[in-house]
Amino acid sequence: MLQEYLINPSFTQKVHKYTDCIIVGSGIAGLSTAIRLAENSNIKVKVFTKSSLSESTTWYAQGGIAAAIKKPDSWESHYKDTITAGQGLCDPKAVEILTKTAPEMIENLIEIGTNFDISEGEISLTIEGGHSFPRVLHAGGDATGEELEKKLLSYSKSMGRIKFFPDHFVLDVLVYKNSCAGIIVMDIKTRRIEIYPSSNIVIATGGIGQIYDLSTNPPISTGDGIAMAYRAGASIMDIEFIQFHPTVFKTKDSRLFLISEALRGEGAYLRDPGGNRFMVGKHPMAELAPRDVVVKEIMRVMDEFGTDFVYLDATHIPESYLKVRFPNIVSKLKENGLDLKKDLIKVSPAEHYLNGGIKTDYNGRANIKGLYSCGESAATGVHGANRLGSNSLMEGLVYGWKIYNDILKNIGKKRPESEIKAIEGTGKILEKSKTKKIKVKKSCGTPANIKNLIRELKTTMTKKAGIFRDAKRLKEAEEFVNFHINCDYLYNTKDLETLEFVNMLTVASLIIKAASLREESRGTHQRNDFPQKDDKNWKKHIILKKNKVYFKNV
Repeated sequence: MLQEYLINPSFTQKVHKYTDCIIVGSGIAGLSTAIRLAENSNIKVKVFTKSSLSESTTWYAQGGIAAAIKKPDSWESHYKDTITAGQGLCDPKAVEILTKTAPEMIENLIEIGTNFDISEGEISLTIEGGHSFPRVLHAGGDATGEELEKKLLSYSKSMGRIKFFPDHFVLDVLVYKNSCAGIIVMDIKTRRIEIYPSSNIVIATGGIGQIYDLSTNPPISTGDGIAMAYRAGASIMDIEFIQFHPTVFKTKDSRLFLISEALRGEGAYLRDPGGNRFMVGKHPMAELAPRDVVVKEIMRVMDEFGTDFVYLDATHIPESYLKVRFPNIVSKLKENGLDLKKDLIKVSPAEHYLNGGIKTDYNGRANIKGLYSCGESAATGVHGANRLGSNSLMEGLVYGWKIYNDILKNIGKKRPESEIKAIEGTGKILEKSKTKKIKVKKSCGTPANIKNLIRELKTTMTKKAGIFRDAKRLKEAEEFVNFHINCDYLYNTKDLETLEFVNMLTVASLIIKAASLREESRGTHQRNDFPQKDDKNWKKHIILKKNKVYFKNV
């Protein structure tokens, strides 16, 4: 099957010179990989992002980053907690790599100047849902992601071998004979379509939250990396498992603000509208149960009381501690006329994290030679059916490090000059794309209002493929997505929202497909028509590739 593209590559206005490695995304996963590669004096790196360099999911991560750095905690305990949270679908070796390597990653962050919070002369640690010990490091109280992003950006900019391309929307990965050849890019400011050749492409584009009505993700999280990888022929795994964060606050201007799980880790309670702690007796860890358990209970309570919220109660925690530990949360609530020490805070679940994505091996490699992925866009096997809180930032670091080692090893085997010229020139990159026939889309008449279609997609996915699912609603969602994804006016356009919408539809179609196939309830995938976990038939991964379905037993 020939590769499909958002824009026909034959429309290219310029082909640039060959680059050793291209990274798509500027969060913790992308930047940490770029830094490691650039520290090797022989490698030049280009980093592309469709927004500003700091606009990433990393920036908004409040809670922290997990690592077993202090006894009696151990990597074995961190491993066990991750496996338990993953509901039988974690890859044990992938989890072992993460938990064993985590302390070293913390040391590396400290070396580049990351200021983790200190208490009594030691790094301060907190506990979150599903963790057996306090092992979550934080910075700036509840501004961990911001601190990490600032330090990584500052350090990477100081390195001469990394070139940054903000406001550049990567449309697709070019593949020739199942090997990466480069990327097709639109300069958002000029609308020029250009090709940047490379045989090593790292996709670190973050999440997919914008396909839902409520999400903690930034506006750029439209699933671009997963969609372009799928069009190129990459395998997508575990994409039906989408984690919703239990406690998100809606501000006066209807924006969403995440209330970190770390607040419950420091003792905050969840209460129903009647004032009762509803998690007590539902799970041994009460408010610190794994996120999928807490979300299901919140949804049950909201349904019982006919509300769209439950209460988060931190009134029993000393005010002085709240101000030091959670300054951003205190400040945001104050802007909205609330006092964390005095008031019960209305919260509800919102889409937060995609557990699956581009299927990779233990070195971050996809099934296309030279294509890698790390961070939220990747399915490394670490998270299984439900992510353990604060493992995400660490996963980006660990598997970025694995990718660095693999690329370094392969670049050491110098590519034949003829091959580089073939990739770099207009020859073999465009040879296929100029002669291929773009898949004929059905005519849908006059282009529709894309903003309205995006709103309709969000509502459809929230109601029919959100926290709770069933065959009927998934079928309705599938019909909506399938109709629009084939409309001709969505392709070969330079309108950014339209191009993002195609990626959103592509990711939505994959979620719906996998969710329809998995006839059980496990972790973050809940089927009302199949309410039980079914280890006999479904202790396996669903892998989607070029309209084909594969299954991989655990």
